[in-house]
Amino acid sequence: MSFILVPHSGEDLQVNGWTWRPIIELLRAENLISDENYERMGAQGCGGQVDDEVARRIADVIDHNLAAMNPGERMLADLTSTARPNSTYTFGSSTKLDDIDVNDIYSASYEWLVIFKDFCRSSGGFKVV
Repeated sequence: MSFILVPHSGEDLQVNGWTWRPIIELLRAENLISDENYERMGAQGCGGQVDDEVARRIADVIDHNLAAMNPGERMLADLTSTARPNSTYTFGSSTKLDDIDVNDIYSASYEWLVIFKDFCRSSGGFKVV
């Protein structure tokens, strides 16, 4: 599953669900979005959006998080960062949920966070589709 971030100005940005989830966790933890907008932004076509002011505040928060990270690291779903490579999972009928580290599979790389920060700064606000 992927999400498309449609800015008020500029080009769309596509992001997969594995990367998007920790981002919206961060936005909610920083009180940049409401619980309702968190739900909307986490589901396709539900009307999640932020205005220009919030988008700029998001960029500032991402900047702050990047200052505590190094290139090659990634932010996990619990908002900690790690240099450990992504784990590889094969999902199928024999997959046991107890064997999956959900915190690890949802992560945003340092490099993607830079792209998202720049997108937020120039977007004029955006909606999630």
